[in-house]
Amino acid sequence: MIPAAKLANPDQVATAMISTVADGAAAGSRTVDVRVWSGIDIRLLPDRGLDIGAAWFRGIPLAWISPGGEQPPPRPDELVGNAWRDAWGGGLVTTCGLSNVGAASEGHGQHGTYTARAAVGLQVERTTSEVTVTGTIVDAPFTLSRRIVTTVGQGLVRIDDRVVNDSDWTAAAPLLYHVNLGVPLWDEDSYLETDAQEVVPRDDASEVGLPTWDEPPAPLDGAPERVFEHVGASWARLTSPRLAVELTLRSSLPRLWQWVDPSSGIYALGIEPANCSVLGREHDIATGGMPFLDPGEARMSWLTLGARPL
Repeated sequence: MIPAAKLANPDQVATAMISTVADGAAAGSRTVDVRVWSGIDIRLLPDRGLDIGAAWFRGIPLAWISPGGEQPPPRPDELVGNAWRDAWGGGLVTTCGLSNVGAASEGHGQHGTYTARAAVGLQVERTTSEVTVTGTIVDAPFTLSRRIVTTVGQGLVRIDDRVVNDSDWTAAAPLLYHVNLGVPLWDEDSYLETDAQEVVPRDDASEVGLPTWDEPPAPLDGAPERVFEHVGASWARLTSPRLAVELTLRSSLPRLWQWVDPSSGIYALGIEPANCSVLGREHDIATGGMPFLDPGEARMSWLTLGARPL
């Protein structure tokens, strides 16, 4: 921490700028651009659930950005079937839920409607040691209160969420943090590690499609996505010897999924802590794997992303 007596203005080490996009696809959307000395710079998207868009660590881009790039929020009623992906801009962290995660199911579209919800009560606090952004997101029947902190002088971002069931009934409450990484971090000699007891393919295509889950595959036109579960994992670490940097993800959620899209022009890695499967609410309810919240019940969860030079 830098003593305040040595700073004429905290802008020297930490800035936070709230603005509205003026042109392009996301015109009219709010953003919060946070920059910190020797830490992780993040672009927050208040109109898309206060998720994290682009991000950099010491000038190295961390986040995978979709072909469509940063986009305005869709209408919740537009997110039917698999429309979620068409409306997805990528970014470092996309929250999935809060009533469905994974495959479209029981009238809920893929990954739910959280990404279409805007944060209210947006607040930014800045010190010489960290920048904190908070907001509240309503995705009925739930209210999510979010706190995001990025640290000065250390490559560390932390998300803390509190989800409350505001309804009069017990509600299915799946949640997944879709952490999206791309080149140059996911490239060439990079490798992925986790503390999983075993790594299980989601389906036959995932089992036979890649030679290994822990190394970036060669890009291939039209290649299908692959998904794996890292059973029992509490952390995942992506290391790039070429860039001399590593990124470690930790979460309070009990399950960890991996998504790989090796197709040319996409080439993405997703690391996805969750409290559920990625097979949709019908599957999880039928198999006893769905988490529920009773009326008025609250659930806390957190996610950290730590980057450091090697």
